[in-house]
Amino acid sequence: MAGLKRMLALAVVIATASAAFAQGGTFTISGRVKIDGGGMDGTKVVVYRNGQKDRVITNGLSKFSLELDLGQNYTLSFEKDGFVTKKLSFDTHAPAEAAANGFTPFEFAVSLFKQYDDVNTVVFNQPVGMIRYDATLDDFDYDTDYTKSIQSQLQKAQDEVAQKQKEEAEKDAAEARQKAEAEKQKAKADAEAKAREAEAAKAQARQQKEQEEAAKKAEAERVKAEQAAKKAEEQRLAEEARKAKEAAKPAPKPKPEPAPKPDPPAPVAKADPPKPKPAPVPKAEAPRPPPPPPPVQRNTLSAKAHSGDDGRRALAPRVAEEASPVRKAAPVSQQEQRPEVKTVPADVVRKEELIVEPNQVVTVVLLETDAQKAEYRKVVRKYGAVHYFKNGQPCSQLVYESEAMAEVR
Repeated sequence: MAGLKRMLALAVVIATASAAFAQGGTFTISGRVKIDGGGMDGTKVVVYRNGQKDRVITNGLSKFSLELDLGQNYTLSFEKDGFVTKKLSFDTHAPAEAAANGFTPFEFAVSLFKQYDDVNTVVFNQPVGMIRYDATLDDFDYDTDYTKSIQSQLQKAQDEVAQKQKEEAEKDAAEARQKAEAEKQKAKADAEAKAREAEAAKAQARQQKEQEEAAKKAEAERVKAEQAAKKAEEQRLAEEARKAKEAAKPAPKPKPEPAPKPDPPAPVAKADPPKPKPAPVPKAEAPRPPPPPPPVQRNTLSAKAHSGDDGRRALAPRVAEEASPVRKAAPVSQQEQRPEVKTVPADVVRKEELIVEPNQVVTVVLLETDAQKAEYRKVVRKYGAVHYFKNGQPCSQLVYESEAMAEVR
């Protein structure tokens, strides 16, 4: 009886555990696929559910999402022709209470690289990662034990692939350099060929031009020769016509011979011409006498002026100074007596204050009287500069010491 009770209790525990893993709902995964050295064309993700093909995704693989039913085993196979296939395993079994609370969407990224013949990729026949429920996290995460078991194999394959990619990149770079150099040489050869063709075209054009000019010159000379021959023929015909006309004229009568001229008379000797008479020497004229000095006029009343042409006498002006009828005042020497001004000293109230600041020391002197109030300041800067002020305006040191410090002295 006791054994039966123990069996019933064990069955209850097993049933409870099975109920805890009874699933309902979905688990969201978000993935991204990247192709090293290639495009996304031809890439696909094959989804296997419990070993059976469930669906195939070919679009939007750069970023996609899937809803996986809980309590199932999924395998995602990432494939592209010429690239190594990678797989991820998802075990969506989880406790019922965890499923009721929901799970965080699981994000992952898969990168596919080119397949190399001499790189061992057997490790990629099994999943590169396994995701299952982690009780410590109360959520889905990578199975670290599984990852550790294949980490060394994955790292070795990744290193070999990286080396191959490096060699391929260097090869591609060398081929690119060779191609660029070949294109450069080809461009240079093409440029030289074009230059030769251009030079040949220029030479041909120059030769054609020379031939045309030579043909024109020959044609001009031919025309000139024809014109000269035509002119010579015309001249010949004209000469023949002239000769024929002269031959047809009667012969002229002979002219009588002229009588001989008489001998010229003998030359007669000419007499010498008369010599010219010498010109008379002009007589020197006598010097003219200097003109008489002008008459002197005298400023006297009895002096008589020289009579002019009109027969009248001229009188000299009289100059005299008339005495003033106004008498000058006599100077009076007297010293004015000024009133004595008594100076009453004003009561001056002097206040002095010293203000010490971080960068300067200020001395403030305040002078107050019944009539006015003056404020003086002496500012000594930290770095030695000294400034003086009177009623807020800058002043000299002399003004400050003579006015603000007068009472102190």
